[in-house]
Amino acid sequence: MCSTKITAYGKDFSFLQNLAYDDSAKLCVYGCGVNGEIICRYLKVLGRDIEYFVDRQADSREFTVLGKKVISPDTFLSRADDIQVIVSPDNQAPVIQYLTENGINENNIINPFRRVDKEIRILEDVYDPKYFLKASKRNREKQADDAPVATIFTILYNTPKGMLCRTIESVLNQSFENFTYLIIDNGSTDDSADTIRQYAEADARITYIRLEKNVPWTEKGLLTKLKDSISTDYVAMVDSDDYYELDFLEKTIKISRADGSDMVQVNTLTYAHKGFRYSYFTHYLGRDICIKGEEKERCFMLRILFVPVWGKLYKSGLFKQLIDLMLTYETEYDRDCNFCLDISWMTYMALACDRVSLCDDLLHIRTWRPGSSEHSDNHSSKWLSSIVWSFEHLRKNNVEYEAAQVFEESALMWLFSLPREEYSLSDFRKEDMDNKRVADFLNRPVCDKYRGDQHG
Repeated sequence: MCSTKITAYGKDFSFLQNLAYDDSAKLCVYGCGVNGEIICRYLKVLGRDIEYFVDRQADSREFTVLGKKVISPDTFLSRADDIQVIVSPDNQAPVIQYLTENGINENNIINPFRRVDKEIRILEDVYDPKYFLKASKRNREKQADDAPVATIFTILYNTPKGMLCRTIESVLNQSFENFTYLIIDNGSTDDSADTIRQYAEADARITYIRLEKNVPWTEKGLLTKLKDSISTDYVAMVDSDDYYELDFLEKTIKISRADGSDMVQVNTLTYAHKGFRYSYFTHYLGRDICIKGEEKERCFMLRILFVPVWGKLYKSGLFKQLIDLMLTYETEYDRDCNFCLDISWMTYMALACDRVSLCDDLLHIRTWRPGSSEHSDNHSSKWLSSIVWSFEHLRKNNVEYEAAQVFEESALMWLFSLPREEYSLSDFRKEDMDNKRVADFLNRPVCDKYRGDQHG
């Protein structure tokens, strides 16, 4: 095993909170995208307002965002206002360089992102798991009087061996040992099955299910197998190219029991595999918090409550409710359209639970790479349909429209920033338009900014 050091950035909500309490200087925000709106809203919630946004879109048109005027960078530089500028894009370095090169004092540039230097564990594809299994001193025999408390599951298809071994070993090495690990091989055609069997034969906590052919993970048989295999109090998911830190279960179960929460979200770091993208992490709050009721809406709106299904521990009853809901859709097409994207999974569970705990510890490492599930051949219309279902579900549950709209907008930005040309709205294939829900959605104003060559 080796490691590589990466640098990642995430929004520092603790820093923004302190900034809101210091009203000695005027503030503006560079960038009027989702991050800029989140920062503006967060400051406003805390009683602090900004003067205006700065964005290159204002070079060609006049417009406002959240009631604030948007001015061009040239206009901003010519004003020489006594004002501090908050840099909102995830990739801050080019913006900061632009501002300093054009005479903006560094003391007036506010970077609301926290930097983390993280060692990422790497296993090469020549890795042999026998060394891990031989060195492990864990008692792998199930104890009759020691019923497992949690289930972790992985659904995989053709994962590079090194990544798959890293995922499995991160689960088996958990400091909280009283769990079962369900691995569903979704018809892999590589050597994944042989790799999994080596671990399953050595550790009785593993339940291995192999499907003979690859199916959508919304397929009725797969969902039924998943539900029937969960008999523990808690459940968590980890993708086959991601991994959990070794105290993930220990900390999340402790928090859930202390807060009485149905779901615990940890901080997730997404790292760019082989320079594919810059790396980032979910949030920095400064402390663990427990939210409920309208607080959940605010966290949706501020993107503190992160939408994917991984990086979280759930009460198993909540997770089974979701599967039951999915199974009410009779056709595979309807299930796949509404739930092929885990955004709709999380939307349902976040609203269904009474309390959500947010753990500030960075315990989930996610790999962003070509060939992962985000870059598979899922039908474009199904991805969009999942986002639309989520938005509709938020509105049906009386979530404030503004919060639902921000959630939807952030999901769209994520979708259309993927490096797939067919995700540009102008390039949708004709068969995508056969889905009326998607066709109606594409005519909504929120999609205007994604037409043509412009991506989120």
